[in-house]
Amino acid sequence: MREGLSHRIVAFIANLLPIYTNDRIGDRHCARSLIDGTLILPVEEPKEDEEGWVEVHWQGDPARSTKVQGEFMASIAVARYVEITAVPDSATTKAGYAHLFQHFAFKTGASLVLEEPDPESAVAEMLKEAIKLLGKEAVKEIVKKVISL
Repeated sequence: MREGLSHRIVAFIANLLPIYTNDRIGDRHCARSLIDGTLILPVEEPKEDEEGWVEVHWQGDPARSTKVQGEFMASIAVARYVEITAVPDSATTKAGYAHLFQHFAFKTGASLVLEEPDPESAVAEMLKEAIKLLGKEAVKEIVKKVISL
């Protein structure tokens, strides 16, 4: 069996942990959504007509399957992955994440696979954005006033 574009797309999606995982249906490698059980399987295409189509079994049900361009499924998967793994913006959201990370570790002895928000990187990002908007010198002056220099 040739590993074409469709197979590469499915393999890429399957590695977007923690929302997808690698699975096998019969002799076919697939990506399974850990959110709703949807399966994404590669479609065999002739090399000369390869377009990257994938077969989607909605909620894992082969009776509800659709063939779609793999780039569309990958785009949705990447967008969802970024949403789930992004560093939260608000202090309330950050505190909620931190509390649940600690609570999960306390209850299970294990760690979540999402990264706990790093307050230092959040501050660095905020400063970068401020520099883009206000300029380096203006941000320097604001920081000096805030820390009383």
